[in-house]
Amino acid sequence: MISSMYNSIQHFNEFGVKKIENEIKNFMEGNKNIVGLILALQKILFELGRDIITEVLENMDEYLRNSGVRKKKWEIVRKDKNRILTSFGIVTYERTYFKPKMGGKRHHLVDDMVGIKPHEKMSEDVIINAVDEAAESSYRKAGEKASYMNEISKQAVMDKIHNLDFTTTETKKYKKKDIKTLYIEADEDHVHLQQKGINKSKYNIAMPKIVYVHEGIDAEKSSKSRKRLKNVKYFGGMYENTEKLWLEAADYIDKQYNMNYVEKIYIIELMNVM
Repeated sequence: MISSMYNSIQHFNEFGVKKIENEIKNFMEGNKNIVGLILALQKILFELGRDIITEVLENMDEYLRNSGVRKKKWEIVRKDKNRILTSFGIVTYERTYFKPKMGGKRHHLVDDMVGIKPHEKMSEDVIINAVDEAAESSYRKAGEKASYMNEISKQAVMDKIHNLDFTTTETKKYKKKDIKTLYIEADEDHVHLQQKGINKSKYNIAMPKIVYVHEGIDAEKSSKSRKRLKNVKYFGGMYENTEKLWLEAADYIDKQYNMNYVEKIYIIELMNVM
């Protein structure tokens, strides 16, 4: 199933490398705008990433179609095209729809193999990026940064975050930190949820919340374009009221920090209304 050299890589060696060389040449001979070079290289390399993913998935699917083990248990129904959003942008590929010979549910077996769920339109790497950004910014900003080439809706990011397990793990007992300044940020969304059997004009309000505690901007890990928070810890979920959430955050702060040493605590509330 593993090819010695994928066509997408061969194609890149023949044409992609030349594109990169041309972009570097244009950069050196032109106005030397580093942003232009970065964006040009990103476009070329992301295209390579999409091509490799497409080819790998389709090669795996072809392997399944020709597999003797598969032929004993599964019959071919048809081929379908699928599109999924990744960190490289939208990847399009074809995969086979199989049905079990002994009866049961039909499956796109290659999707099952690689962890793509039925009707899923967003890969987990995008979700991971979205959650990482959500810990430092609003849901909208998270959606914009999670995939570099396609914007995800605020609702989609929020839905994925709410499906995560925010189970509180026991804080390891270390010597409490002596920090002069501590930051607590709270992000709350009011989401309109329509219930079945109720007039369309009537909605319930759900209030998903995230609270994150940190020590400010981490200068060593930050860049001009991307700021990283230092020792960030976040808590979140769906709460009828905020008391439980704040108690969890307060308990963490009490175990981690020497409050007699803390001089300032900044509490920042971010609120977005949909």
